[in-house]
Order: sequence, then structure tokens, then C-alpha cells
Amino acid sequence: MSQITHDLVLEVLDGCGQSALEEARELGAVRRIGPTELALRSGDLDGVRSLRRVVAASTALTVPARRPRELLETSVQQRLAELLEEIRRQRPRQRFHGLRLEAAGSDTPDMRRLAEALGELADLPVSEEGDLVVRVRRGAAPVTWQVLLRTTPRPLATRAWRTVNYPGAVNATIAATVLDLLQVGEEDSLLDMTCGSGTFLVEQLHSAVPARAVGVDLDPSALDAARAHQRAARRKGRIDWLEGDVRTAELEPGFSRIVTNPPWGTLLGEHETNEELLADLLARAAELAAPGARLGVLTHEITRMQRVLETAPSGWRPTGEHRFFQKGHHPRLFLLARD
Repeated sequence: MSQITHDLVLEVLDGCGQSALEEARELGAVRRIGPTELALRSGDLDGVRSLRRVVAASTALTVPARRPRELLETSVQQRLAELLEEIRRQRPRQRFHGLRLEAAGSDTPDMRRLAEALGELADLPVSEEGDLVVRVRRGAAPVTWQVLLRTTPRPLATRAWRTVNYPGAVNATIAATVLDLLQVGEEDSLLDMTCGSGTFLVEQLHSAVPARAVGVDLDPSALDAARAHQRAARRKGRIDWLEGDVRTAELEPGFSRIVTNPPWGTLLGEHETNEELLADLLARAAELAAPGARLGVLTHEITRMQRVLETAPSGWRPTGEHRFFQKGHHPRLFLLARD
């Protein structure tokens, strides 16, 4: 346990906030700041590093100040030095290679001096490619400034197990949130109908390991990536990776949880054929589902999915929709249940 109680700012994707908040509660008092930020008070930086619904975590220092130059005062620098030392003490120890300052007016003399001072405190060169990211911004309260020190060299959303850059892979924090909303448990049998490089199933191994887990994909290179990711994750639990079209593949039915993130027009596939694919996936999922099963369809084809649900739900009962926002993309999760 860290010696210092940290006031942390957790960055989250819009749509992952509630799931991230519930996860962070295990580490301390947490509250929402906005749709993409949470405030967490905790002394466990090692535990913070294990958060899976959070994009990045930064320890925060809020200082009464009118101008950034006041952040150079000795008392403020001493407190920042303590925070930097706590970041260095994390287990296992992390190596940073440079310090990067992100702030409005980062090229002003005051901000350059602040970056140099922080670099000296951290014993790191100041670099635009630095992995110790420091953000400086005005505080929420009047006449305050806030310094945010990211606690890890890479964002928490950048999974160490993702060793293959496979196109179209779903964001891991979104995947973790989708699995939360599907409420996958150890007793469940989980099928990913279009598994790609395996993000959903590998993420699930970090939570409750399902009794059965199967991933299906047409692309053998995707399955090679999925197997590599499972090995790199070093988590207990078996996943059966099956090459083929899930619409015709031989699969033993009885899945209690089913998920799919099918191709979408601006990346893979075509808009017109995607509507047919969505209808086919729902029909096939109905064939493979156990009584009371739940299905999650994460798609950018929102209008087409809504049309499919109006015309051919294949016995699925819509139970809700959940929106995500990520770098200009707005995928939506359609939640369905089987009676």
C-alpha cells in the first residue's frame, strides 16, 4: 500500500463511466467528474494499474494559483517530487524514458520552465515522445491549477497482451464494459460469433472465467492473433478458436451468453450486405442460444440493426441499447434476451 493517499483522475470513454466507477470503488472513494472523467481517492497505485475499464489514470495535484508560474514555487515542487517518487515505487517497477508536458500554451516560457523543472524532479529528459505524461490545466475551482501525472508509461487501455496489430479490433475498455453489461459469470457458456483477434474472450479471462468459451472467425490470421493474445495474457481458462463462418459452422448449442462485433461499412464489409449479415447473425444466435440466453451486438450500423430488429428479431427480445463514443466513432451495443 502506498504511503500517500492520492487524488486521482481516471480517464474513461464516454459509455464506460458507470462500469469504470463500479470497478474503481474497490480501491477507494470515487465519483464522477463528467462523462469521460472520474475522481478517485486511493493510496493503492499498484491496484490502480489493474483497472480494466479505465483509459488512463493520473495522480492529481490541485494548487491555489493564478498563473502557471506559481507551480514553480518550492512547496509545490516538493509535493510534485513526492508524487513522482510514489509513481516510481510501484510494483513491479516501471521505467519511464522521457517526460511530455501537455498543456494549453505549452510553448510559453512559464510552461517550458515548468517542464524543465519536472524533468529534473523525475530525472528524465523533456521530450515530445515522453511516456511520463504531465497535463497542466485550470482547476475546477476558481483561481486554481491542476497538475496531472500519468501513473503508467502506457495508457491502461493499451493492453500488454495485444501483441498483434489486427485491424478493426474493438477497444479493450469497451469490450470489458460490454461483458459487464452482459453479466458473464463462471457458470456461463460464452460465444463470440465474430471474434477477430479475440478481444472479448481474452478480456473475459481477466474477470470470471466462463465454463465454456468459443471464438469463431473466417480469417485464419485473426485466429492466429487471438491465440497469440491469449498466450500473452497468461490467464487461466480455455478458449476454443474455430475457423469458419459462424452461420454454417458446426457448433454445439446451449450458449448462455453470446457477443458479436460484426464488420461495418467504413472498415470491413459493405453497408448493404451488413444488414443481411446482422439478420443472419441474430437467426444463428437463436439456434445456438440456451433458454434465457443474453446476446450483445456491438455495431456502428445502428439504423440497419434497428431495422433488423423490427423485421426479423428471430425470437430475441430487445432489452436495451448502450452508446459508446470513441475518437469520432459511435458504436452502439444492442442488448437482447431469449425467453
